Amino acid sequence: MNIEIWTISFLIVFMLHNLEEIITVEKWYDSTYRWIAKRFPKFLKNELDHFKEMTTAQFAIAVFVFSIFCSALLLISVVSEYHYYLFLGVNLLFAFNIFTHPLQSLFLKRYTPGLFTSLLLVLPYFIMFFYNFYNTELLSLETIIRGIFVVFILFALLIFSHIIGEQLQGFSKTK
Repeated sequence: MNIEIWTISFLIVFMLHNLEEIITVEKWYDSTYRWIAKRFPKFLKNELDHFKEMTTAQFAIAVFVFSIFCSALLLISVVSEYHYYLFLGVNLLFAFNIFTHPLQSLFLKRYTPGLFTSLLLVLPYFIMFFYNFYNTELLSLETIIRGIFVVFILFALLIFSHIIGEQLQGFSKTK
């Protein structure tokens, strides 16, 4: 497995997917909030309302901060030629996009930001990635366990990156 090619491929797919979300999320949310709010269960309504105030700039900052962490892990993985579990962990977390965006769209019965790139780029990338990762025998129980541990750390960093985006109010739209 040529880790450099997979890393570059990952970065391209990751960037294009996040660009689709950044470009569409604020306008989509503004135009569909009332419709979505009626369909969300009441116990999730507070979380939905929390995202109501998010701007494109805040979301972009969150994606930028998270991308820095992911890029650092990818760099360590490529340079060390040993820590492939870091690369697997980043890929596993990103692989959730294969399910989240299409499931959200099915639940809401409409487009959600990130749907097109999830289906057209993320899904094919991961089919090929996991097939090749498995065939090179890098997919061991130890690599999977370590990769899952990385997913939990990255999930915490994802939440942290959204907090940073919220704190940088100077970039947000005026209310």
